[in-house]
Amino acid sequence: MKNFLVIGMGEFGTRIATRLQALKNDVCVVDANYEKINLITPTFNNAVCADAMNPQALKDLGIRSFDACIVTVGQNFQASLEITSRLKEFGAKYVLSKSYSDIQSKFLKIAGADETIYPEKDVAEKVAVTLNSEALLNYFNISDDYGVYEMKAPRDWYGHSLIDLNLRRNYSLNVMAVRTGEKVILPDPSYSFSEGDTVYVFGPKSRIDRLAKHAK
Repeated sequence: MKNFLVIGMGEFGTRIATRLQALKNDVCVVDANYEKINLITPTFNNAVCADAMNPQALKDLGIRSFDACIVTVGQNFQASLEITSRLKEFGAKYVLSKSYSDIQSKFLKIAGADETIYPEKDVAEKVAVTLNSEALLNYFNISDDYGVYEMKAPRDWYGHSLIDLNLRRNYSLNVMAVRTGEKVILPDPSYSFSEGDTVYVFGPKSRIDRLAKHAK
């Protein structure tokens, strides 16, 4: 079990806090709007109405006690920047801040954010990548160059094992897992692919895109 602080109870912040709590973590939620806090109090054991822009109010939350602090204060970038900076000043172990542009992400990291999340960009990229090929089912960005792709096993893989395909040599790719029927397995090198298999592949995006284009 971990302790999390979520600042900003908009839809995004509320969803994150709710999911973290469902995963059996202790979650403290904070918002300056009393009506929002009053509305979610039955859901969270620790809901605080406080202005996180007030340094003393923020400090009183006991920042050092949280494993991670998540800043989702809406489109008020100045507030997000100041809160992020003060969290690190008050000893936050890890700060994740929501941004609305690449430039905001850069400034938030300068202010001390360990990680930023730009939901609109992340979702747009995922949708674009999966729409680009009928074989691609899902996509997880790792870096500018690498990703994890969920895709239908290409037809020309049917009846062939990982040893036969030698994906590392031919594509510089690694098959992390395979969904076959209702089961997800970690395949050994002798695993032979069948029609209907779904594979989770890690590697360079350019190589996976090339593989997906000829997958039927």
